[in-house]
Amino acid sequence: MSFSRGLKELASSVWEDGYRHPFVQELGRGTLERTKFKFYLLQDYKYLLSYAKVFALGVLKSETEEMMSRFSASQNALLNGEMNIHREYMSSFDVTQSEMEAVRPSLFNRTYTANMLAVGQSGGTAEIIATLFPCAWTYSDYARRLVADYPAELQNNFYRSWIQGYASEQFAASFEWFYEALDKTCERKSDAELRQIEGIFKSSVEFEYLFWDMSYKCQMSYN
Repeated sequence: MSFSRGLKELASSVWEDGYRHPFVQELGRGTLERTKFKFYLLQDYKYLLSYAKVFALGVLKSETEEMMSRFSASQNALLNGEMNIHREYMSSFDVTQSEMEAVRPSLFNRTYTANMLAVGQSGGTAEIIATLFPCAWTYSDYARRLVADYPAELQNNFYRSWIQGYASEQFAASFEWFYEALDKTCERKSDAELRQIEGIFKSSVEFEYLFWDMSYKCQMSYN
């Protein structure tokens, strides 16, 4: 198993806790309270804007034209593709663009994005991929498993388009380049450097879990 593909196993405990979280499971069953999903969508909108900035740092730190193109294409797909899903759902909640832009990010949201941006500013392309990777990888994995685990519920599920969007081959293809790129950039790294990259990856998986938990509780801060 390559270094990149082995990262999931290193974070397997929190990875599986994320999939079993009530927010994710109720999403799959179609029973999640819409107020909780609305809270999630508004927070995720703010999150994705910062997430896109980390891709921009990837362009800045890239040493080859190919890598620059990869980061740039992924940022474009995020801003002009994935965020359309959010806008579609927001229209069903009668939320305007100005309301979305006025939402204050939660403490958990700010901490997660600050961590990613700090990694992006201090690290190289390997560190940037490691901090970005868990968001896309967990969403793809969880959505595909929800489709498999709740086939009967999916037909009339209010969250069907969200699940199917992240379960799609198109979404999986959007981050497929992460595996090879990370393996290539890590070929000459020392064991200590590899352990650091593993830690960055696991931290983002942990933040993903906290984001689900925050959304389920509609929690803006620690109290």
